[in-house]
Amino acid sequence: MADSEYLIPYVVAQAKASNSHVTLLHAIVPSNSFPIEAGAVPYGDRESIDKEARALLLKMALLIEAQGIGCDVDLQHGFAADVVREALADTGATELIIGTHGRGKLGQFALGSVANELLKTVEAPIFAVGPRALSSPEHAAPRKILHPVSLDGECQKSVDFALDVAQIYGAELTLLHVMAPDATRSNGSERTLNWAKKAMLALTPQEVKFVPPIQAMASCGRLVEEILSAADKTQADWIVLGVDGDYPLWSLKDSTAYKVLAAANCPVFAIRHSSRAGATATVKAASKLDVIEAKLADAGI
Repeated sequence: MADSEYLIPYVVAQAKASNSHVTLLHAIVPSNSFPIEAGAVPYGDRESIDKEARALLLKMALLIEAQGIGCDVDLQHGFAADVVREALADTGATELIIGTHGRGKLGQFALGSVANELLKTVEAPIFAVGPRALSSPEHAAPRKILHPVSLDGECQKSVDFALDVAQIYGAELTLLHVMAPDATRSNGSERTLNWAKKAMLALTPQEVKFVPPIQAMASCGRLVEEILSAADKTQADWIVLGVDGDYPLWSLKDSTAYKVLAAANCPVFAIRHSSRAGATATVKAASKLDVIEAKLADAGI
């Protein structure tokens, strides 16, 4: 936790934008869970560990309160994901800001594992600052946001969330859809890419004039590589990412969210979709693609 102060600019910017109260939470995991290089708090007797951790939390709280933001601190013993879930329930927090940074590769993997577990189990949006975004405090308040859109499942939920975030900060929003690598080999590939752009724009309110205007991009390739490439091309300050809740048995390293988080040069704001199984009735009544087609037809596209 010694270098957790890098999160403060993000906490301050978002608390000011939403007029929110902040709770700083630190979980001290059981001493036999990870080797010493996995975390920032050294082993020792419980009293000294608690004292040091609380002092660091209070130091961070003073920096946040100096910006006119109310701030509490909470120190708990237990596994990090369990502690976070309990705190979210107790405080009624509507957003979680987490750093996925630890000492060495094992520490980064351990904290990345916590973020991955939380993405699959909590409803609150998670703002995750990955290891490559640590030296970029200018990303605290975004000017440009990238949002990958799947065009299936609950993509409307994450599009609406990305729109809300962009409006709060007055940021330019770019919607991205990535098709399979072999899509370019088929006839009419350019037409398909153009359709995808129009389909994404059809998910936004047609009666609202957004400033800056919403952009749309479509490409073919590997999903993670295309997201990272688009983030670089658009100079995105944040990536807003919808995460499927379908795959609790996914390996951490196979998770798109984890791969993007680990490699992105900017923070990732993730919102979890409900499982597709839970949305079966809605899909049977009117598939998402049918809805998009109807919107395109209504717009004369």
